[in-house]
Amino acid sequence: MKSITGKGKGEATTKVTIEVMSWLKEDFGHEGWDKLLFEEVISPKTSIMDLLQIMADKYPKFGQKAFADPKQDFFDYCAVILNESLLSAPTTLNTELKEGDNIKLSPGFYGG
Repeated sequence: MKSITGKGKGEATTKVTIEVMSWLKEDFGHEGWDKLLFEEVISPKTSIMDLLQIMADKYPKFGQKAFADPKQDFFDYCAVILNESLLSAPTTLNTELKEGDNIKLSPGFYGG
């Protein structure tokens, strides 16, 4: 299991599952058609945005694309699905993660 926070012994942690879909997997250094699914251990009270920023530090290609322009809406780059619910407002990224949460990252959606 990969660990985001590197918590010390005795400190509380929360485990979440992250699935990266489609071509976004390349931004995490993953090639191929198989599913990219991994668990991350985070501190309690970590928000979705906190997790995304930690992942951006950990995976620079993801960070460069997701946060390249501070004025750009994160959702232009990537859709975030929390426990099967599509998040659509920037304020929803402030949601604190709980033990067992499932986050899916998918290429951004565009409609016409």
